[in-house]
Amino acid sequence: MKYAEKWDLDSLFSGGSHSKSLQRELDRIRREIASLESLRNPEHFSELVESMQELDVSLRECDAFILCLQSQDQKDEQAGQLRAAFSVLEADFLLFSNRFDDFLMGQDETAFNSLVRQYEPVRFILEERRKRTKMKLPCEKEDLITQLAVDGYHSWGELYPLLVSEIRVESDGQSLSFGQAENKLTDPNPKVRQETFTKLEEAWKVKGALFSQVLNHLSGYRLQVYKQRGWSDPLQEPLFENRMSKETLEAMWNAVGEFKQPLGEYLQAKADLLGMSKLAWCDIEAPLFEDKAEKVPYDLGAEIVIGSLEKFHPRMGEFARKACYEKWVEAEDRSGKRPGGFCVMFPKSKQSRIFMTYSGTMLNISTLAHEIGHAYHNAMVEDLPGFTQNYRMNIAETASTFAEHILGDALLEKAKTREEKLKILSERIQRSISFMMNIHARFLFETRFYEQRKNKFFSQQELCALMQKAQEEAFCQGLSAWHPYFWAAKLHFYFTGVAFYNFPYTFGYLLSLGIYHWAKKEGESFADRFDALLRESGMMTVEDLVQKHLGFDLAKPDFWREACAAAVADVDTFLRLAKDHQSLDVGGLRKHVKSFN
Repeated sequence: MKYAEKWDLDSLFSGGSHSKSLQRELDRIRREIASLESLRNPEHFSELVESMQELDVSLRECDAFILCLQSQDQKDEQAGQLRAAFSVLEADFLLFSNRFDDFLMGQDETAFNSLVRQYEPVRFILEERRKRTKMKLPCEKEDLITQLAVDGYHSWGELYPLLVSEIRVESDGQSLSFGQAENKLTDPNPKVRQETFTKLEEAWKVKGALFSQVLNHLSGYRLQVYKQRGWSDPLQEPLFENRMSKETLEAMWNAVGEFKQPLGEYLQAKADLLGMSKLAWCDIEAPLFEDKAEKVPYDLGAEIVIGSLEKFHPRMGEFARKACYEKWVEAEDRSGKRPGGFCVMFPKSKQSRIFMTYSGTMLNISTLAHEIGHAYHNAMVEDLPGFTQNYRMNIAETASTFAEHILGDALLEKAKTREEKLKILSERIQRSISFMMNIHARFLFETRFYEQRKNKFFSQQELCALMQKAQEEAFCQGLSAWHPYFWAAKLHFYFTGVAFYNFPYTFGYLLSLGIYHWAKKEGESFADRFDALLRESGMMTVEDLVQKHLGFDLAKPDFWREACAAAVADVDTFLRLAKDHQSLDVGGLRKHVKSFN
């Protein structure tokens, strides 16, 4: 089947960044927000909750559309203006939300329980909002923070993608965007990888002073808000927002630390296969055997994902086919797009959109599976009350990485040659390295940066030193060269809507891996329980969610150790096959590698 490589946005709001229907919706939302004040009393509580949920859904719909516009064309100035206008509207809603939360906190327990009985479906959310308000400043001060953040905090965050859009890399007579250049780090030619990486690092260095200003001011603003609220631990906000305890976070990272040795052995084996004494940072994602002629067309890549999901979880596979057929995916490889990939929910339309740059690699196919998993999760909650659709980032990574696990097993099962198996095992282990080493480096960097940022303003050289130290520790000194400017190259450090955009990835990866191995033992009955877990993922803490549906205690190390063991289980198989392959074909392979030099 032929699938379009460009998404359809007109079915959501026609006209792109000049959409009249979008403007009408924004105007309607503005009027609805203004009318909320008349409902803020106990007699209208149920009506108020309904109105706020409807506005929350409508705002997320518009926010998602503007994000898609900005992502598909970073030079779309009108989309930037829409973003600025939306930020003001969003702030107005947040201002009322602050007053609503203050109203909730002002009720004694008896009065609060009486109100909530009118709307039991969102009890957990309302209790959570009440608890969060008790942790914050008085309402008028939180209002001021919200208002100042529009042209202060959030404007610094909006500056980052503009700076990235100016990054260009010259390659073979072409001027590549950052996203296009980044894809070349998976090129089989080591010279291409090294030259591209060097040029990118030079580009980050040229703008390093600007990026360091942005990062320092973002963190400084956030820390000042924390100080005013009396929060001493920068992790307090991300842990609360992810509905998880510090005990769970520590249990997870401790288990990760126990299982890094096999990943180090894999990195060295990969270096041996590539004819290197040790891998550099730019070699981590290098394919073992892939030839440029082996690029997988988008249609075939989509069918591989769909077929894999259909076999293991028929409903998920059927959903994946629908997403590709109905043009939910933006995959075209072209200049001007933002780097990376994402899936965004359109809750009012009950659809999702997936953004990526597809260049035909196995990594691209895994990305497609990952983002379709996100979209499936969205579909599981689309009929729930608006407040309960807002599952948190750590749980948001569950269905996405679950889909990647399914794809990996399906590919491995079909593999016929030793080389094919090594490729697939390598891709799977690479994900473990990403989540257990790369993400760990980000977490180490960011926790140390925020702690020290309380007392100093970092230069770009100091940021580079801090980043390299975190990478060396997280990768157990296993590489020959590092990526000091990773703090500038990674968008996640500059998000203003989410603090510490790192550990939830590892949480979701290991949780989904643990669930996947449980699902394989469970058989066909797993699908209903898995979908139920996704459906209720915005209704309780992660500890309660997993305890209810799977019976695991996440605050204890047992689950995480089992998940980490599953994550590195492929290493032994890979090492055995790699050893056999080297003994049979190492001469030819190294000749292949040298031919690039």
